[in-house]
Amino acid sequence: MSAPVTPPTDKQAAKQEEILNAAWEIFAKEGFGRTSMDQIHACVGGSKRTLYKHFPNKEKLFEAMIERISGRVIKALKPRSATESLEATLFRMGVDYLTVLLSEDGLALYRAMTSEARHFPELSRDFFENGPEAATKSLAQFLALQQSKGSLPDIDPETAAELFLGAVRGNLHLSAVLAGRSHSPEVIHNKVSDAVRALLRD
Repeated sequence: MSAPVTPPTDKQAAKQEEILNAAWEIFAKEGFGRTSMDQIHACVGGSKRTLYKHFPNKEKLFEAMIERISGRVIKALKPRSATESLEATLFRMGVDYLTVLLSEDGLALYRAMTSEARHFPELSRDFFENGPEAATKSLAQFLALQQSKGSLPDIDPETAAELFLGAVRGNLHLSAVLAGRSHSPEVIHNKVSDAVRALLRD
């Protein structure tokens, strides 16, 4: 039987966050392959022992970053109120989801993963499983519950989740990733509204 994991103290958690923030700036600028633990240590300061105590290598650091941003995506796709209408819930989910993807961190992570996937397949697999795949499954569970209540058309929940999230992203995400375009809240809201209407259409 494995020993229980001891949660970090507030001080340890703060130090981990400091390291993650510093490392993320370097990863976003240099790319995963060209970043070294020495660079991260130079940015964070303190002892190397402290750095390696929290994160033994840069792979563990990047995994923590994936988990942090993926956690924001999953949180965005969770219902918040039992009294909110399905349309309002889906709209809020879509806006929050797209906002995370279009955030500076979200775009940087996506660019890093697409550029490094070939060289670091385990990291890219971790990103897919904890990011896009987990998001689809999370939303599919919610949609399956709505189907059981008769609130949604009879369609495979996972397929419906993929279609909805794909419609929400549309070309907005790719235009931000590839062309560096920014999008106003109004544009995001209109895109999500269209995706919600498409999903709820009989």
